[in-house]
Amino acid sequence: MLSKLFRRKPQGDRTKVSFIIQTASVTLAVVTADTVFIKQLPCANNDFCNTINQLVAESEISIEQAQCQIVLGHGLFHIAQLEKPSVADSEMLSALQWAAKDVVAIPSENIILDYFEYFSNNANNNKVNVVACDKTIVKPVTDLLLELEMDIKGISIVEIVLAQLHKDQNPKVLVFHLPGMNVVVAIVKGGQLCFSRNVKGYDNLHQMSHEDFQAGMLNNLGLEVQRCIDFAVGQLKLEPVVGVELVVQSMDAEFMVTALQDLFDINVAILQSTFDPEFSRYPLSALALDELELVD
Repeated sequence: MLSKLFRRKPQGDRTKVSFIIQTASVTLAVVTADTVFIKQLPCANNDFCNTINQLVAESEISIEQAQCQIVLGHGLFHIAQLEKPSVADSEMLSALQWAAKDVVAIPSENIILDYFEYFSNNANNNKVNVVACDKTIVKPVTDLLLELEMDIKGISIVEIVLAQLHKDQNPKVLVFHLPGMNVVVAIVKGGQLCFSRNVKGYDNLHQMSHEDFQAGMLNNLGLEVQRCIDFAVGQLKLEPVVGVELVVQSMDAEFMVTALQDLFDINVAILQSTFDPEFSRYPLSALALDELELVD
C-alpha cells in the first residue's frame, strides 16, 4: 500500500503534504502527480514556523489547497493512560480534559487534547490514552499552514502512524528508531496499535556497532520487548505474538537482529521496506502520507 502511494497519481490531482515536527528538526514531504520532494532541516528553540517557511520555499512546489498531515515527534506531546469516564461520547473530551490536568505537565489553559484506545480483546479493559499538546507550540504551526492555504486533514503522533507498518491480523512487535528519537516498541495487529512503550537510553542506536551488540547492549531493549509481549497476551488477551520486526537505520542492523534473536524463541527480522527510495530515510513521512490515503 505504501509503495503504491508514490507510484500513482494523487486522487483528484491534489498535492499531498506531510510535516514531521520533532524537537530538533522539521521534515517536509510533498507528493504531486509527477514530483516527489522531501527534505529535513534542523530547528532550534522550537522555531518551527521559520523552518517550515524555509522548507516550503526550497520545495518550489505550489502547496495551496494541498492535503496536509502533521505528525508530532517525541517531546512535543504527552501521553497518559486514564480510566475511561462513564459519559457519553459527546462529553468524553471535556471529561478527559478535566482529568488530564493532574497528570500532564502543561498549563491547563494551554492543553490541546485528544484520546485513543488500544486495540484489545479484553472486554474489561477500561483505559483510554490521552494525548496532550501545548497550544503555544502547535497553534502557531497550524495557523501558518492555514495561512499558506493548506487543507490540514489531521495531526497525529509517532506511535499512531507506526501501526500502518503491519496490516496482518497476527500481532507483531515493531521496534522503531530514527536518529534523534527514543526507541518505540509497539504491538501492532491489523494496522491497529495494541500497545506501545518508549525506551530511553537508545538514542544512539543507529551508531551502535557489532561489538556493542555482542557486549549485551541490547539486553535492556530485549527486556522491554518481552514486557510488551507479556502485556499484550496477559492483559489485552491478544493471540500469541508471532514475531519481532525492526525498523532502524543502522549499518549493523543484521547484527542487531542476531543479538535480539538470541533472546527470543519467536522470529526476529528487519521489516522489509515498501517505501520508494526517496523515503527510505524518512519512513515517518511515508506513513503520514499513508494516513492521508485513509482519510480521503
